[in-house]
Amino acid sequence: MIRKLSIDTIQTLEFEWPRYALIKEYCVIEDDKVDLSATREKMRSSQAFYQKQLNEAFAFKRQTGADYTDFTDRYDDYARMHRELGAAIAYIEKIIAAVEA
Repeated sequence: MIRKLSIDTIQTLEFEWPRYALIKEYCVIEDDKVDLSATREKMRSSQAFYQKQLNEAFAFKRQTGADYTDFTDRYDDYARMHRELGAAIAYIEKIIAAVEA
């Protein structure tokens, strides 16, 4: 099970904290410790939202043949956020794996 870790402990494990700005934005702190599981789940929830938006955009494009810019100016932002959240989640999972090892 994932434990809550202090930032010092994370850095002792030789991880940069918070390597990605999104980690700082989504970070769940309880009792002055980072809850890695809660942080990861919060980011996964947001990533799922962006994936849903991308899927809807793709379906609209497939149905209408329209360019993405015809229906949203946020498509690039959705794709960027989905990608950046994926990188941040992978980093959190590396920390979790190091703790569990």
